[in-house]
Amino acid sequence: MRRIQLCPAHQPGCRPQAVRFPALLPLILAALQPAAVPTEPPPPCPWEMNKVKDIVEVNCTGQDLGAVPVSLPEDTGILLLNANRLLSVSTAAFQTLPEDTGILLLNANRLLFISTATFQTLPALQVLDLSDNGLQAVLTEAALPSLKELLLSRNALEALPALQGLPALTRLALAHNKLQALAPAAFRAVLQLQDLDLRGNALRTLPEDVFMGLRALKDLDLSDNALEELPRGLLQDLVTLETLWLSGNRLRALPSGFFPEGHLFAYVFLTENPWHCDCDLVYLRSWILRNEGSVYEPERGLGKTKVEVAPEKVLCQSPSEHLQKPIIRFKPNCGHVGDAEEEEEYEFHYEESTLIYPLLASLSPVYPPSSEEPTTAPHTP
Repeated sequence: MRRIQLCPAHQPGCRPQAVRFPALLPLILAALQPAAVPTEPPPPCPWEMNKVKDIVEVNCTGQDLGAVPVSLPEDTGILLLNANRLLSVSTAAFQTLPEDTGILLLNANRLLFISTATFQTLPALQVLDLSDNGLQAVLTEAALPSLKELLLSRNALEALPALQGLPALTRLALAHNKLQALAPAAFRAVLQLQDLDLRGNALRTLPEDVFMGLRALKDLDLSDNALEELPRGLLQDLVTLETLWLSGNRLRALPSGFFPEGHLFAYVFLTENPWHCDCDLVYLRSWILRNEGSVYEPERGLGKTKVEVAPEKVLCQSPSEHLQKPIIRFKPNCGHVGDAEEEEEYEFHYEESTLIYPLLASLSPVYPPSSEEPTTAPHTP
Protein backbone atom coordinates (compact mmCIF):
# COMPACT_ATOMS: atom_id res chain seq x y z
CA MET A 1 0.00 0.00 0.00
CA ARG A 2 1.30 3.40 -0.97
CA ARG A 3 0.61 6.64 0.99
CA ILE A 4 -0.33 9.64 -1.14
CA GLN A 5 -0.62 13.24 0.04
CA LEU A 6 -4.07 14.52 -0.94
CA CYS A 7 -3.83 18.15 0.45
CA PRO A 8 -1.30 20.99 0.23
CA ALA A 9 1.64 20.55 2.60
CA HIS A 10 1.23 24.12 4.07
CA GLN A 11 -2.34 23.42 5.14
CA PRO A 12 -2.56 22.86 8.93
CA GLY A 13 -3.40 19.29 9.83
CA CYS A 14 -2.58 17.92 6.41
CA ARG A 15 -0.99 14.51 6.39
CA PRO A 16 -0.54 11.75 3.87
CA GLN A 17 -3.38 9.22 3.61
CA ALA A 18 -3.45 5.67 2.32
CA VAL A 19 -5.48 5.16 -0.89
CA ARG A 20 -6.43 1.74 -2.32
CA PHE A 21 -6.27 1.19 -6.12
CA PRO A 22 -9.47 -0.17 -7.58
CA ALA A 23 -9.67 -3.97 -7.96
CA LEU A 24 -10.30 -3.56 -11.71
CA LEU A 25 -7.04 -1.76 -12.33
CA PRO A 26 -5.18 -4.85 -13.67
CA LEU A 27 -7.95 -5.40 -16.20
CA ILE A 28 -7.83 -1.75 -17.22
CA LEU A 29 -4.08 -1.93 -17.73
CA ALA A 30 -4.43 -5.10 -19.78
CA ALA A 31 -7.00 -3.42 -21.98
CA LEU A 32 -4.55 -0.62 -22.69
CA GLN A 33 -2.00 -3.08 -24.12
CA PRO A 34 -1.69 -3.31 -27.95
CA ALA A 35 -4.12 -5.88 -29.40
CA ALA A 36 -2.53 -9.14 -30.58
CA VAL A 37 -2.67 -9.75 -34.36
CA PRO A 38 -4.80 -12.85 -35.05
CA THR A 39 -2.94 -15.64 -36.85
CA GLU A 40 -4.52 -17.66 -39.67
CA PRO A 41 -4.93 -21.37 -39.06
CA PRO A 42 -2.46 -23.52 -41.01
CA PRO A 43 -3.73 -24.78 -44.37
CA PRO A 44 -5.36 -28.23 -44.22
CA CYS A 45 -3.04 -29.61 -46.91
CA PRO A 46 0.46 -28.61 -48.08
CA TRP A 47 0.79 -26.74 -51.34
CA GLU A 48 3.53 -25.72 -53.75
CA MET A 49 4.01 -24.51 -57.29
CA ASN A 50 3.76 -27.37 -59.75
CA LYS A 51 7.02 -27.38 -61.68
CA VAL A 52 5.42 -28.64 -64.90
CA LYS A 53 2.21 -26.62 -64.97
CA ASP A 54 3.51 -23.56 -63.06
CA ILE A 55 0.31 -23.38 -61.02
CA VAL A 56 -0.52 -23.96 -57.37
CA GLU A 57 -0.83 -27.65 -56.48
CA VAL A 58 -2.55 -28.60 -53.23
CA ASN A 59 -1.67 -32.09 -52.08
CA CYS A 60 -4.24 -33.73 -49.79
CA THR A 61 -3.16 -37.26 -50.75
CA GLY A 62 -3.49 -39.86 -48.01
CA GLN A 63 -4.70 -37.46 -45.30
CA ASP A 64 -7.50 -39.79 -44.10
CA LEU A 65 -10.02 -37.14 -45.09
CA GLY A 66 -13.73 -37.89 -44.84
CA ALA A 67 -14.76 -34.62 -46.49
CA VAL A 68 -13.32 -32.09 -48.90
CA PRO A 69 -11.40 -29.55 -46.78
CA VAL A 70 -12.44 -25.92 -46.70
CA SER A 71 -10.15 -22.87 -46.81
CA LEU A 72 -8.08 -24.18 -49.70
CA PRO A 73 -5.81 -21.62 -51.40
CA GLU A 74 -7.76 -19.27 -53.62
CA ASP A 75 -5.42 -19.85 -56.57
CA THR A 76 -5.53 -23.66 -56.49
CA GLY A 77 -4.94 -25.05 -59.97
CA ILE A 78 -4.36 -28.74 -59.12
CA LEU A 79 -6.09 -30.49 -56.24
CA LEU A 80 -5.00 -33.98 -55.19
CA LEU A 81 -7.60 -35.70 -52.99
CA ASN A 82 -6.65 -39.28 -53.83
CA ALA A 83 -6.16 -42.07 -51.29
CA ASN A 84 -8.57 -40.74 -48.69
CA ARG A 85 -11.88 -42.11 -47.33
CA LEU A 86 -14.41 -39.93 -49.10
CA LEU A 87 -17.77 -41.69 -49.30
CA SER A 88 -19.55 -38.90 -51.17
CA VAL A 89 -18.90 -35.42 -52.52
CA SER A 90 -21.63 -32.78 -52.42
CA THR A 91 -22.36 -30.30 -55.19
CA ALA A 92 -21.10 -27.53 -52.88
CA ALA A 93 -17.77 -29.19 -52.12
CA PHE A 94 -15.75 -27.26 -54.71
CA GLN A 95 -17.56 -23.90 -54.69
CA THR A 96 -14.61 -22.19 -52.97
CA LEU A 97 -12.12 -23.32 -55.61
CA PRO A 98 -11.22 -20.90 -58.39
CA GLU A 99 -13.03 -21.41 -61.68
CA ASP A 100 -9.73 -22.08 -63.46
CA THR A 101 -8.87 -25.20 -61.41
CA GLY A 102 -7.78 -27.64 -64.12
CA ILE A 103 -6.85 -30.97 -62.50
CA LEU A 104 -8.76 -32.87 -59.82
CA LEU A 105 -7.74 -36.30 -58.54
CA LEU A 106 -10.33 -38.22 -56.51
CA ASN A 107 -9.01 -41.71 -57.19
CA ALA A 108 -8.61 -44.37 -54.49
CA ASN A 109 -11.47 -43.17 -52.30
CA ARG A 110 -14.76 -44.92 -51.44
CA LEU A 111 -17.16 -43.21 -53.81
CA LEU A 112 -20.14 -45.28 -54.98
CA PHE A 113 -22.00 -42.64 -57.01
CA ILE A 114 -20.93 -39.34 -58.54
CA SER A 115 -22.57 -36.70 -60.71
CA THR A 116 -20.91 -34.24 -63.03
CA ALA A 117 -23.06 -31.60 -61.27
CA THR A 118 -20.54 -31.91 -58.43
CA PHE A 119 -17.98 -30.19 -60.64
CA GLN A 120 -20.15 -27.62 -62.40
CA THR A 121 -18.43 -24.76 -60.54
CA LEU A 122 -15.15 -25.76 -62.25
CA PRO A 123 -15.74 -24.83 -65.91
CA ALA A 124 -12.00 -25.04 -66.73
CA LEU A 125 -11.58 -28.59 -65.37
CA GLN A 126 -9.54 -30.64 -67.85
CA VAL A 127 -8.54 -33.80 -65.96
CA LEU A 128 -10.83 -35.73 -63.59
CA ASP A 129 -9.54 -38.96 -62.06
CA LEU A 130 -12.21 -41.12 -60.41
CA SER A 131 -10.44 -44.46 -60.78
CA ASP A 132 -10.02 -47.02 -57.99
CA ASN A 133 -13.27 -46.24 -56.24
CA GLY A 134 -16.31 -48.48 -56.00
CA LEU A 135 -18.33 -46.44 -58.47
CA GLN A 136 -21.53 -48.10 -59.59
CA ALA A 137 -22.93 -45.14 -61.52
CA VAL A 138 -21.70 -41.87 -63.01
CA LEU A 139 -24.44 -39.36 -63.79
CA THR A 140 -23.75 -36.71 -66.41
CA GLU A 141 -26.25 -34.15 -65.19
CA ALA A 142 -24.15 -31.07 -65.95
CA ALA A 143 -21.83 -30.21 -68.81
CA LEU A 144 -18.07 -30.10 -68.30
CA PRO A 145 -17.13 -28.20 -71.44
CA SER A 146 -13.34 -28.23 -70.94
CA LEU A 147 -12.86 -31.80 -69.68
CA LYS A 148 -10.27 -33.67 -71.76
CA GLU A 149 -9.48 -36.72 -69.63
CA LEU A 150 -11.98 -38.78 -67.63
CA LEU A 151 -10.48 -41.73 -65.78
CA LEU A 152 -12.96 -44.32 -64.49
CA SER A 153 -10.85 -47.47 -64.42
CA ARG A 154 -11.06 -50.10 -61.70
CA ASN A 155 -14.58 -49.37 -60.54
CA ALA A 156 -17.80 -51.42 -60.56
CA LEU A 157 -19.56 -49.91 -63.57
CA GLU A 158 -21.88 -52.37 -65.31
CA ALA A 159 -23.06 -49.90 -67.96
CA LEU A 160 -21.34 -47.19 -69.97
CA PRO A 161 -22.17 -43.77 -68.50
CA ALA A 162 -24.04 -41.35 -70.72
CA LEU A 163 -21.34 -39.12 -72.16
CA GLN A 164 -23.29 -36.02 -73.14
CA GLY A 165 -21.91 -32.65 -72.07
CA LEU A 166 -18.28 -33.64 -72.61
CA PRO A 167 -17.52 -32.14 -76.04
CA ALA A 168 -13.76 -31.75 -75.49
CA LEU A 169 -13.08 -35.26 -74.17
CA THR A 170 -9.99 -36.86 -75.75
CA ARG A 171 -9.24 -39.66 -73.29
CA LEU A 172 -11.69 -42.05 -71.65
CA ALA A 173 -10.40 -44.85 -69.41
CA LEU A 174 -12.90 -47.54 -68.43
CA ALA A 175 -10.51 -50.43 -67.83
CA HIS A 176 -11.33 -53.16 -65.32
CA ASN A 177 -15.00 -52.48 -64.75
CA LYS A 178 -17.92 -54.86 -65.31
CA LEU A 179 -19.10 -53.81 -68.77
CA GLN A 180 -20.73 -56.69 -70.62
CA ALA A 181 -22.19 -54.89 -73.62
CA LEU A 182 -22.01 -51.60 -75.51
CA ALA A 183 -24.80 -50.00 -77.51
CA PRO A 184 -24.52 -49.05 -81.20
CA ALA A 185 -22.83 -45.66 -81.64
CA ALA A 186 -22.08 -45.67 -77.90
CA PHE A 187 -19.50 -42.88 -78.18
CA ARG A 188 -21.27 -40.55 -80.61
CA ALA A 189 -21.32 -37.73 -78.01
CA VAL A 190 -17.51 -37.67 -77.65
CA LEU A 191 -16.25 -37.54 -81.21
CA GLN A 192 -12.93 -35.93 -80.21
CA LEU A 193 -11.77 -39.10 -78.44
CA GLN A 194 -8.17 -40.07 -79.15
CA ASP A 195 -7.62 -42.73 -76.48
CA LEU A 196 -10.29 -45.26 -75.44
CA ASP A 197 -9.38 -47.90 -72.85
CA LEU A 198 -11.90 -50.75 -72.42
CA ARG A 199 -9.52 -53.49 -71.35
CA GLY A 200 -10.30 -55.94 -68.58
CA ASN A 201 -14.11 -55.86 -68.85
CA ALA A 202 -16.51 -58.69 -69.74
CA LEU A 203 -17.34 -57.75 -73.34
CA ARG A 204 -18.29 -60.75 -75.50
CA THR A 205 -19.47 -59.08 -78.70
CA LEU A 206 -19.53 -55.57 -80.13
CA PRO A 207 -21.99 -53.88 -82.50
CA GLU A 208 -20.43 -53.15 -85.87
CA ASP A 209 -21.07 -49.42 -85.47
CA VAL A 210 -20.12 -49.12 -81.77
CA PHE A 211 -17.21 -46.78 -82.64
CA MET A 212 -19.07 -44.88 -85.33
CA GLY A 213 -17.74 -41.37 -85.90
CA LEU A 214 -14.53 -41.71 -83.85
CA ARG A 215 -12.33 -40.44 -86.66
CA ALA A 216 -9.82 -38.90 -84.25
CA LEU A 217 -9.25 -42.11 -82.25
CA LYS A 218 -5.59 -43.17 -82.10
CA ASP A 219 -5.45 -45.82 -79.36
CA LEU A 220 -8.14 -48.47 -78.82
CA ASP A 221 -7.64 -51.06 -76.09
CA LEU A 222 -10.00 -54.05 -76.13
CA SER A 223 -7.58 -56.48 -74.50
CA ASP A 224 -8.44 -58.89 -71.68
CA ASN A 225 -12.15 -59.08 -72.40
CA ALA A 226 -14.16 -62.13 -73.44
CA LEU A 227 -14.56 -61.24 -77.12
CA GLU A 228 -15.29 -64.33 -79.20
CA GLU A 229 -15.78 -62.60 -82.54
CA LEU A 230 -15.56 -59.14 -84.07
CA PRO A 231 -17.71 -57.66 -86.86
CA ARG A 232 -16.09 -56.99 -90.21
CA GLY A 233 -16.71 -53.22 -90.22
CA LEU A 234 -15.69 -52.51 -86.62
CA LEU A 235 -12.72 -50.32 -87.59
CA GLN A 236 -14.14 -48.59 -90.67
CA ASP A 237 -14.55 -45.12 -89.13
CA LEU A 238 -11.26 -45.23 -87.22
CA VAL A 239 -9.22 -43.60 -89.96
CA THR A 240 -6.45 -42.30 -87.66
CA LEU A 241 -6.14 -45.41 -85.47
CA GLU A 242 -2.50 -46.19 -84.65
CA THR A 243 -2.64 -48.75 -81.84
CA LEU A 244 -5.09 -51.66 -81.53
CA TRP A 245 -5.06 -54.02 -78.53
CA LEU A 246 -6.90 -57.33 -79.08
CA SER A 247 -4.72 -59.60 -76.93
CA GLY A 248 -6.15 -61.71 -74.14
CA ASN A 249 -9.58 -62.42 -75.65
CA ARG A 250 -11.30 -65.55 -77.01
CA LEU A 251 -10.88 -64.84 -80.70
CA ARG A 252 -10.53 -67.83 -83.02
CA ALA A 253 -10.50 -65.90 -86.31
CA LEU A 254 -11.06 -62.44 -87.80
CA PRO A 255 -13.46 -61.83 -90.69
CA SER A 256 -12.02 -61.16 -94.10
CA GLY A 257 -11.50 -57.42 -94.60
CA PHE A 258 -11.45 -56.67 -90.87
CA PHE A 259 -8.40 -54.40 -91.18
CA PRO A 260 -9.25 -51.48 -93.52
CA GLU A 261 -7.42 -51.80 -96.82
CA GLY A 262 -4.32 -49.63 -96.97
CA HIS A 263 -4.47 -48.58 -93.32
CA LEU A 264 -1.06 -48.58 -91.63
CA PHE A 265 -0.93 -49.40 -87.92
CA ALA A 266 1.95 -48.61 -85.60
CA TYR A 267 1.07 -51.34 -83.08
CA VAL A 268 -1.32 -54.29 -83.22
CA PHE A 269 -1.53 -56.80 -80.36
CA LEU A 270 -2.97 -60.21 -81.23
CA THR A 271 -1.35 -62.64 -78.76
CA GLU A 272 -3.11 -64.70 -76.08
CA ASN A 273 -6.12 -65.64 -78.20
CA PRO A 274 -7.20 -69.22 -79.05
CA TRP A 275 -6.61 -68.82 -82.80
CA HIS A 276 -7.97 -71.80 -84.74
CA CYS A 277 -5.68 -72.50 -87.66
CA ASP A 278 -7.89 -73.62 -90.50
CA CYS A 279 -9.08 -71.99 -93.71
CA ASP A 280 -10.98 -69.30 -91.78
CA LEU A 281 -7.65 -67.98 -90.52
CA VAL A 282 -6.10 -67.47 -93.95
CA TYR A 283 -7.08 -63.79 -93.97
CA LEU A 284 -5.38 -63.03 -90.63
CA ARG A 285 -2.30 -65.03 -91.61
CA SER A 286 -1.97 -63.09 -94.85
CA TRP A 287 -2.45 -59.76 -93.09
CA ILE A 288 0.28 -60.55 -90.53
CA LEU A 289 2.68 -61.54 -93.33
CA ARG A 290 2.10 -58.18 -95.03
CA ASN A 291 2.33 -56.20 -91.77
CA GLU A 292 4.97 -58.00 -89.72
CA GLY A 293 6.51 -54.76 -88.48
CA SER A 294 3.23 -53.72 -86.84
CA VAL A 295 2.56 -56.93 -84.88
CA TYR A 296 3.82 -56.69 -81.31
CA GLU A 297 3.76 -58.66 -78.10
CA PRO A 298 3.32 -56.87 -74.74
CA GLU A 299 5.32 -57.86 -71.69
CA ARG A 300 2.91 -58.17 -68.80
CA GLY A 301 3.45 -56.83 -65.31
CA LEU A 302 5.42 -53.71 -66.14
CA GLY A 303 4.34 -50.25 -65.02
CA LYS A 304 4.56 -49.03 -68.59
CA THR A 305 4.04 -51.76 -71.14
CA LYS A 306 7.22 -52.69 -72.97
CA VAL A 307 6.68 -54.34 -76.32
CA GLU A 308 8.68 -56.01 -79.04
CA VAL A 309 8.05 -56.85 -82.67
CA ALA A 310 6.85 -60.44 -82.54
CA PRO A 311 4.64 -61.66 -85.41
CA GLU A 312 5.83 -65.20 -84.69
CA LYS A 313 4.31 -65.02 -81.17
CA VAL A 314 0.75 -65.07 -82.55
CA LEU A 315 0.12 -68.79 -82.12
CA CYS A 316 -2.37 -71.44 -83.19
CA GLN A 317 -4.20 -73.05 -80.27
CA SER A 318 -6.17 -75.53 -82.33
CA PRO A 319 -6.49 -77.99 -84.00
CA SER A 320 -4.04 -80.18 -82.11
CA GLU A 321 -1.71 -80.71 -85.07
CA HIS A 322 -1.02 -76.97 -85.13
CA LEU A 323 -0.92 -76.34 -81.38
CA GLN A 324 1.56 -73.54 -80.48
CA LYS A 325 2.59 -73.11 -84.10
CA PRO A 326 3.08 -69.48 -85.22
CA ILE A 327 0.19 -68.50 -87.45
CA ILE A 328 2.60 -67.20 -90.06
CA ARG A 329 4.13 -70.70 -90.31
CA PHE A 330 0.77 -72.41 -90.63
CA LYS A 331 0.47 -73.84 -94.15
CA PRO A 332 -3.14 -73.57 -95.31
CA ASN A 333 -4.38 -75.85 -98.02
CA CYS A 334 -7.68 -74.29 -98.86
CA GLY A 335 -7.59 -74.29 -102.64
CA HIS A 336 -6.77 -70.57 -102.75
CA VAL A 337 -4.64 -69.49 -105.65
CA GLY A 338 -1.26 -68.35 -104.38
CA ASP A 339 -1.22 -70.26 -101.10
CA ALA A 340 1.96 -72.15 -101.95
CA GLU A 341 3.73 -69.10 -103.41
CA GLU A 342 2.86 -67.02 -100.31
CA GLU A 343 4.29 -69.74 -98.07
CA GLU A 344 7.53 -69.84 -100.02
CA GLU A 345 7.82 -66.06 -99.92
CA TYR A 346 7.35 -66.07 -96.17
CA GLU A 347 9.93 -68.82 -95.58
CA PHE A 348 12.53 -66.65 -97.33
CA HIS A 349 11.49 -63.52 -95.41
CA TYR A 350 11.42 -65.42 -92.13
CA GLU A 351 15.03 -66.48 -92.55
CA GLU A 352 15.98 -62.83 -93.05
CA SER A 353 13.88 -61.65 -90.10
CA THR A 354 15.58 -64.03 -87.68
CA LEU A 355 18.68 -61.92 -88.17
CA ILE A 356 16.79 -58.67 -87.70
CA TYR A 357 14.82 -59.43 -84.52
CA PRO A 358 17.90 -59.88 -82.25
CA LEU A 359 19.12 -56.51 -83.49
CA LEU A 360 15.78 -54.90 -82.62
CA ALA A 361 15.90 -56.46 -79.18
CA SER A 362 19.29 -54.92 -78.52
CA LEU A 363 18.01 -51.43 -79.20
CA SER A 364 16.08 -49.25 -76.78
CA PRO A 365 12.65 -50.75 -76.02
CA VAL A 366 9.68 -49.47 -77.94
CA TYR A 367 6.80 -48.02 -75.95
CA PRO A 368 3.34 -47.66 -77.47
CA PRO A 369 0.93 -45.03 -76.22
CA SER A 370 0.30 -46.11 -72.63
CA SER A 371 -3.20 -46.68 -71.32
CA GLU A 372 -2.15 -46.69 -67.68
CA GLU A 373 -3.33 -44.10 -65.15
CA PRO A 374 -2.80 -41.43 -64.01
CA THR A 375 -2.09 -39.39 -67.09
CA THR A 376 -1.25 -35.74 -66.56
CA ALA A 377 1.44 -36.37 -63.97
CA PRO A 378 0.87 -33.60 -61.47
CA HIS A 379 3.72 -33.40 -59.02
CA THR A 380 3.30 -35.61 -55.97
CA PRO A 381 6.03 -35.66 -53.33
